This record gives sequence, structure tokens and C-alpha cells, in this order.
Amino acid sequence: MISSIASTTLLSGLAAQSRVAVKAADNIANVTTADYRAQQGQLVSTSPAGARYVPLPPEGGVDLLREVVDLGQAKQAYTLAARTFSRLARTEKDALDVLA
Repeated sequence: MISSIASTTLLSGLAAQSRVAVKAADNIANVTTADYRAQQGQLVSTSPAGARYVPLPPEGGVDLLREVVDLGQAKQAYTLAARTFSRLARTEKDALDVLA
């Protein structure tokens, strides 16, 4: 079984990046909505390991370039975390197969 710290770190990262992607997508979808205030948030580290998304108060209009960059970064970070989780599981399985 993948260590609890590794799985907690990876799963919290996946959840946090998912929240960033949803925020960016919502802001992009509402870029032309009158009086729409852009959702804001930030990623913070959690102890002992991991990350979480913290919503912040809306401020100003949508900065489309910022949202597209946030969306791209969230996608890349999510993909890397998912690949890491998969590789850890595969490595663990291979190690158990050697012992069998």
C-alpha cells in the first residue's frame, strides 16, 4: 500500500488543482457577464504534507490571461500528480511481485 503521507499529499494536490481549474473555468465562462466579480483563491501547504485551495473574496473583473494560465498550470499539476500516484502504485505492485 502506498504510504499514507504520499497518498494524502497526492490526493490533496489533486483536489486542490481541481478547485483551481473549476475557479478558472467559472471565471472564463463569465468574462462577459456584467458586474461579475472574479472568483479568487490560493493554494496553501498543509501539514504534514499536502495542499489545499483557499477561496478568497472576489475582486474586480476577470483577467482572462491570468485565468488561462491558472487553468493550464492546474491541468499540468493535476496530470503530474495523477501520473506519480499511478507510478507509485505500479512500483509497489512490482516490488510485491518480486517478493512472491
